[in-house]
Amino acid sequence: MADEINTAGQGDGSQNYQMNRKLGTIFMLISATGMGLVPLFSRWATRTNMFDATQGLNGSDSIGAIMALGRMSMGVIFFVILMVATHKVTTFKKLKLSPAIALGGLMIGMSLACYVTSTLMTTVANAVMFIYTGPVICVLLARIFRKEPMSPLQWVCLCVVFVGMLFGESLLGFGVGGNVFGLDFNLIPSTPEFPQKMVGDIFGLLSGVFYGASMFFNGYRKDADTTARGVYNFIFAVIGAGVIAILMNVVGMATGQTNWITEVHFTGFNWLGAVLLWIVCGPIALGCLLVAGRNLPAMDYSTIAYWEVPVALFIGLVVFGEPVTLNTAIGIILIVGGGAFPTVKAMIQGSKMEKQQQVAENLSERLDEEAAKEEEER
Repeated sequence: MADEINTAGQGDGSQNYQMNRKLGTIFMLISATGMGLVPLFSRWATRTNMFDATQGLNGSDSIGAIMALGRMSMGVIFFVILMVATHKVTTFKKLKLSPAIALGGLMIGMSLACYVTSTLMTTVANAVMFIYTGPVICVLLARIFRKEPMSPLQWVCLCVVFVGMLFGESLLGFGVGGNVFGLDFNLIPSTPEFPQKMVGDIFGLLSGVFYGASMFFNGYRKDADTTARGVYNFIFAVIGAGVIAILMNVVGMATGQTNWITEVHFTGFNWLGAVLLWIVCGPIALGCLLVAGRNLPAMDYSTIAYWEVPVALFIGLVVFGEPVTLNTAIGIILIVGGGAFPTVKAMIQGSKMEKQQQVAENLSERLDEEAAKEEEER
């Protein structure tokens, strides 16, 4: 089938597993949609007034990491139940836990803890913009640790993503520094709605770094059963999210920032949002992500993931009334375009090569058939 790819011989221990692109694409779209809903459910779960950030949170600033911790814990429960229901306990016991599986889970847990925290401290557009530096981080890690070559196009796209970050933070763009178009490295540390905007942006950037690292590690061990791997991934994701929560508390106590020491004062409305966050954006979105990762090449996987961006921006614009400025829009376009363009180009080239190979194989078969007929006639 054209939608299946034999992964044998790629050096990742895939053992002839046949990837199904159609299945992977469907699950990746579901996953990206679920991930795009994170800002909606995270603010629903934590804000005193869901639609008004100025009224603060029903808890401390570290509550975002706690929400991510609950989200990952729900994932562990879900996959354990799935493992028992599908009679894969033996498969789980036989699966060798490798550093790649453990680190992939750890990194996604840390990424999501930082991302949820970022959505509470800065705009949705900024949080999304920063986490989607992840694919570029993945490429850089592959260059450093796998010694994979970077083409001139990839270097250009890396620069485009950096420029996009400058636009997104209004350090470069129209109206910056009082000029029609200018450059100004004076960061805006806070706004009336987001008094800790700079901290939120830092958490957003960290979420991108950890997300890229997770994509890098998830590129290994495609032979692992999805359910068995999911159990391990979520266990280590719980640890990763817990690490961020603990670090925030430690820093809060050491520096006297009591707002970082965990407190929870949820209403019933908050708890409903938390449960939706834990289920929709937890086992559903991340479970689909694991299925997609096993059934899609890295290029397709990382490109389709960008569907999360318009979903999240729609939430920010329509639900929370956060206007997307011209500079922010340009920044998002540059970051998404810079991250996705190389993979889209490679996908198109790969598709053309597959079609050419199919044509060649069909032509070869027809020639063999005609030769056989001629031989019979003789």
